[in-house]
Amino acid sequence: MFKKIIIVALSATFLLTACGPLTLGRHFKVNPSTDIKIGHDQQKDILRKLGQPYRRAVDAKGRQIFTYLWADGNGGGKKCTIAFNKNGVVSIIEVVP
Repeated sequence: MFKKIIIVALSATFLLTACGPLTLGRHFKVNPSTDIKIGHDQQKDILRKLGQPYRRAVDAKGRQIFTYLWADGNGGGKKCTIAFNKNGVVSIIEVVP
């Protein structure tokens, strides 16, 4: 009897999650356009404010680039790219809906 209950519960969970919209990431904890200061915030500040990035990259000059994104599966979402200078200070912020 216990096995049947577990199988039914797992099947219901699978069906509910498989039929829902796919999501990616989560809403930003802060508004990157207003709460992140170019020339002031450092990498540690960005990690504290936004958490771990979806992607980290290094450009040809060796500068770090963090990419954050979220999508709700219903056409909503944003992508935020933050570039740091050689000293680890924010030099560019780009937010795209």
